Amino acid sequence: MDLDSSVGQRKKNRYQKLMVIAGIFMLTGCTGGDDYVGMLKQQVPGHERHITGHFAPIWEPMARQLVQEYDLESLESGIALDIGSSTSPFLIELARLTDMRCYAVDIDSWAMRLLGVFVDEAGLTGRVIPVEGDWQELPFRDNYADFIFSRGTIPFVPDQVRAVRETYRVLKPGGVAYIGHGGFGTLIDPEDREKLVEWRLGWETGERERPDGWDGPGEAMPELARQAGLPSGSYRLITEPQVGWWLEIRKKQ
Repeated sequence: MDLDSSVGQRKKNRYQKLMVIAGIFMLTGCTGGDDYVGMLKQQVPGHERHITGHFAPIWEPMARQLVQEYDLESLESGIALDIGSSTSPFLIELARLTDMRCYAVDIDSWAMRLLGVFVDEAGLTGRVIPVEGDWQELPFRDNYADFIFSRGTIPFVPDQVRAVRETYRVLKPGGVAYIGHGGFGTLIDPEDREKLVEWRLGWETGERERPDGWDGPGEAMPELARQAGLPSGSYRLITEPQVGWWLEIRKKQ
């Protein structure tokens, strides 16, 4: 596809999305801000479990952990990405703890609109910026971000090797990426972690269906990095007890 055709297709897709939104407004009679937010929440039904549900205790301790481990507080003009962010409570917490400019990247345009509402409510307008984008083709230039985070998205990416390669491309020399399959961090309250692990492993006792995405790369994530052509020694696997695998990537200066 040539450039003109590609641009034309993107415009067509954007127009179609706007027509869908307009149709929903006409069908539901949405006229005010509250109705608009309610409509967005209906389109992103999983947001509650991250904002107020069982995943809510994860985000502040995890942001605090990574700020401490990677000295992110010192990056006054740094750039952070959260890939596959959805409504990105992690990035909101990171913006509260640092002066970094934070970009939330997700392929779901509804989630990006809803995140914009939550960002405004948090008083972080202009600090946390929603970006509709695909991990397999990130809309950022080479060597752009100081810190890249993703949790729970890698199992659902069709081309995981390409996603890791894109992460490394966008990562700035001296920067670090932290890509997770599961995992709740090291600073979460032990009781909260125990509950989350019990929930996550409930399928073993038949209490709930096997979680979607559980059969992701897990301990094989370093193999994704190897296949992506990342330099030897630039990545390592970090594991958590029972559940949680993280691929740490460091790009040398």
